[in-house]
This record gives sequence, structure tokens and C-alpha cells, in this order.
Amino acid sequence: MSPKTLTEYWIEARKICELERKRGSPEFPTGIDFIDNHTGGIKRGHIWIIAGKTSSGKTALSLQLARAFADNPKNSILFLSLEMRGWQLCMRMFCEMTGLSYFDLVNGKKEIPKELNEMFCKYIKDIDFEILEGGYVFEELVETINRYYKTKKPDVVFLDFVQQIEWKNFKDERIALMEYIRKIKEMANRMNIAFVIVSQIRRLPSGSDYNRPPDLYDLKGSGSLEQMADIVLLLHKETDNRDGIESHFLNIAKNRHGQTCKGQVLFEGRSYRFRDLRYNEKTKALGDTFS
Repeated sequence: MSPKTLTEYWIEARKICELERKRGSPEFPTGIDFIDNHTGGIKRGHIWIIAGKTSSGKTALSLQLARAFADNPKNSILFLSLEMRGWQLCMRMFCEMTGLSYFDLVNGKKEIPKELNEMFCKYIKDIDFEILEGGYVFEELVETINRYYKTKKPDVVFLDFVQQIEWKNFKDERIALMEYIRKIKEMANRMNIAFVIVSQIRRLPSGSDYNRPPDLYDLKGSGSLEQMADIVLLLHKETDNRDGIESHFLNIAKNRHGQTCKGQVLFEGRSYRFRDLRYNEKTKALGDTFS
């Protein structure tokens, strides 16, 4: 790779800014105004980290973002699931779009409405969205892209969740994570692919305040997660002991190209769906028309 002059890079920078200006909206909008307004949506070559404690909605948010990106039929989405089965993710997507209860459907308490089934089948047939139950070693990702994306690389790759990668060939999990993330960064830059990586939060030591919101240093396993990321989204929920009502918060804890900020969001646990706090007709998700 040969070096370029500042003039060459300045021409490239101006072209990128002009393209963004003409587009008028993010190329990959998340569909959640709070995120899009502060990040401009995910960019090609960028790495996003979604992290939070257990049951904070990490997988739900990542799947919702993946579906939002796939709304544009020109976009190709690859979702690597290292924890959940593909059919479970597909059912979660259906519930996120329709507002139906995941628990009721997977436990046979309610039947999938025929009309909604037909609409969902048409929707997923028209988008470019694949799920791989794998990616435990980086070579699996490379093999998948080389085999199934010969003519067009995926635009955004999701990994849920990174602490599940295999590390038996490394000294410890930290080194394995560091090497895996380093290779993802190289691929993102070389292929102009965006990555969204789901991460756990480290287990707090005894005596710690378990109710405090997570911070960047809580990312589990390796500091390379924070170092390589362009955006880090931290999820946190608080429960009011008086009435048991849960409040959900999203912290843009790292924003390499903008400001960091915190905000409250709505989370409908029954259908695994996030919304802006000031939800209205303009911010409805595509699937709300199903209901």
C-alpha cells in the first residue's frame, strides 16, 4: 500500500462530505432518532459496540438495527449468532415488527395471525438478510464472505456476542478478543464493511454498586473493544422499587466523530422493541403497519 498526499486525501474527504450532504439522511439509519441524531447512523468501515448487563436488551437492539438497515433492499446484512438459534432471531424480528408477544408465540399460547405471517414472509423475501449460526473463530467469517458474497460483500456485519468466540488456541480470553477485534478492524477498513458487535459487561467485584450504569471500562475481556470502536452504545435499565416499573437508558459512551450523550428510551420487552422516548407517528418502525 503506497502513501497518498494530503491533497489526495482532501479530495476524498470533500467527496465524502458532499455525498452525505446530497443524501440528506444517514445511509444506514437505525430508525431510532436518539441514535441517528447523535451519530448520523452507522458508516462504512466503522465498528459499533453494543454492550450492557444481562437482559438489558443487547441482542434486541442489535437485531432491530440490523432489520432497520435491511429495510433498504440495496443493503446486504450478515448476522453472526454465537448464542441464539437463527429461528429464535427470526421470531424476535417478527415480534419487533408486529408488536406481538414472543413468549406467547414460542410457547404456543397464541397462533401467528395468517395476515401478519403473509406480510412478514413477503418482507423477508424482499430483503438481503442472512443469519449464520457461527463465527466462533475469525476464519469462519472469512470463509462465509468468500463463499457466499463473491459478487457483493455484506454492507453491515453483526456479531452477537463477542465473548462467545473460541479462545482455546490462545493464552487467555483477553488475547483472543484482542486478536479477533484487530482482524475485524482490518476487514472493515479493507472491504469498507461496517460491524456491529454485541458485548457483555464484566462481572462487578464483590461490594460494588450493581445498580450503577455501566461505563467504558466495564467492557468485558479486553480494552481493544473500546480502542477499535468508533461508537460504543451502553444499555442500562433501572427498576423503581416502589412500583416495579423499569426505565431503560442508552449511553453513547464513545463517539469518535461526535459528542457523547445519554438518553432514556422505551423498551417493549414482550416484543423486543426499542423506541424513542417521545414516540409518535413519524418515528414508527416499518413493521408497525402490520399491527
